[in-house]
Amino acid sequence: MGYIRYFAFLLLLLVLLLPNAFGSGFSFDGIGVKARGMGGAFRAVADDWSAAYYNPAGYSGIEDNQLAANLAIFHNRYWAKPNILWEGQYQTGFFNGQDIANKHEILNVPEFGMLARFPIKGEMVLGLSAIQLFDQNQSWNLYENLPAYSPATFSAPQYAINLDVVAFQLTAAKSYMNDKLLAGLGLSLNRGDMVFDNLVFRRNPMPSPISDRPFEKIPEWYRANGNGWGFGYRAGVIYKMGEKVKAALTYWGNTPITLSGRTDFNFFMGLNHSLQINRNYLPTGEQYLFVNGEVVGLSSDFETKLNLPGTIGGGLAFKATEKLTVALDAEMTLWSTFKGFDFTFSNFAGLKQPDFHNANDSLFKTNLSVPIDWKNSAKVMFGANYDMSSIIQLRGGVSYDQSPTNSSTFIPQFIDLGNKIGVSFGAGLKLGIWNIDMATSYTHQKDLNVSQMAIGDYDILDNIPANYRANNYQTVLGITYRF
Repeated sequence: MGYIRYFAFLLLLLVLLLPNAFGSGFSFDGIGVKARGMGGAFRAVADDWSAAYYNPAGYSGIEDNQLAANLAIFHNRYWAKPNILWEGQYQTGFFNGQDIANKHEILNVPEFGMLARFPIKGEMVLGLSAIQLFDQNQSWNLYENLPAYSPATFSAPQYAINLDVVAFQLTAAKSYMNDKLLAGLGLSLNRGDMVFDNLVFRRNPMPSPISDRPFEKIPEWYRANGNGWGFGYRAGVIYKMGEKVKAALTYWGNTPITLSGRTDFNFFMGLNHSLQINRNYLPTGEQYLFVNGEVVGLSSDFETKLNLPGTIGGGLAFKATEKLTVALDAEMTLWSTFKGFDFTFSNFAGLKQPDFHNANDSLFKTNLSVPIDWKNSAKVMFGANYDMSSIIQLRGGVSYDQSPTNSSTFIPQFIDLGNKIGVSFGAGLKLGIWNIDMATSYTHQKDLNVSQMAIGDYDILDNIPANYRANNYQTVLGITYRF
């Protein structure tokens, strides 16, 4: 029992040392049905195929060969009530005071894994899996152009992201010290795909009177659609401290992925009738482009780095009775390594009109950044699994996340409203050589009010002030064939 108290103390200390932390961000946690039913407290349990994600060492303790798949079905519903005024008093085109919901979607993510024992250096367990590591899917219509700009409406969401990172992982695990110590390593080839829509407001580079209010800002909408590959790894150990107690440590490495692809731009130019008919000031050439209300379309290649965070974690599993196992996990996610996006553009196409071939490069051909300032984070999970009979298992779990977000870089594409509490329930059936499992969870987030406007380079907004609220639901279904 001394070991239990000591390890529990270390887990508690890890949490207390991280008061400004959060474990979710845009990590995808719909992995493993048993693990989700136990609230994610699975590092020291790790007794099915999803150990490839939670703790690769668990593979060495699995006696059966397995072929498994699960499907995560989730519904993330968010609302934003914008409050954005230029200089605190002028209208901006945002739907201020209106409660706007993100695009309603019920999303699903399939995953699979397989593992088998091989006579390598005695006996080694090898596995192959496809795991969704990160996922973010948001789509917002929060704005329309003011009458001074044309057209007023958008044919696409102004703020949106569809980001998926899938790991194709090869896992190897082996036991030592008469099966008291289990060790595992997973090496993965990670595929990242992203479609990123964003609206920024650029400083009008023309002199007065072309840049006088309300034409001092030019709305620029862009969509970056690209993909890339990177390498990652996950390592873990499990130590059996006795017949009833197991302790685990894991490390998931940082995963950099370079994304590249194509970008489309739309610049919404001011429609300035007074300058068009002013005999004393008739703009021509490039200047005329800034007063005639056209939408200037461009396209280019882009490249950006996606730095995905590593995670350090620990877990403890205790077999309280023959039927009941309880588990406690804590993890720290190094979200400070994710800095957002620095887009580098090249090979531009567009602006084909002869009068505009030298149009202002400081506006049309400038690299853009989307800064994200997040802090390292922690998450605590507690779960239980009860063998109601030889056929039926019941599970439950709770989790607590602390938020990494900073209101100065809070944007609708990356929504995390603050400290969160999650509740999970699940059940499993053992039918001969088949396991059928399900889990469902609800995550509660408090409302968040981002009130202070942050202005970055070129007078671009680094955040979107609004009142945000959320509801999150998830169901995971799974089937396993044991042989």
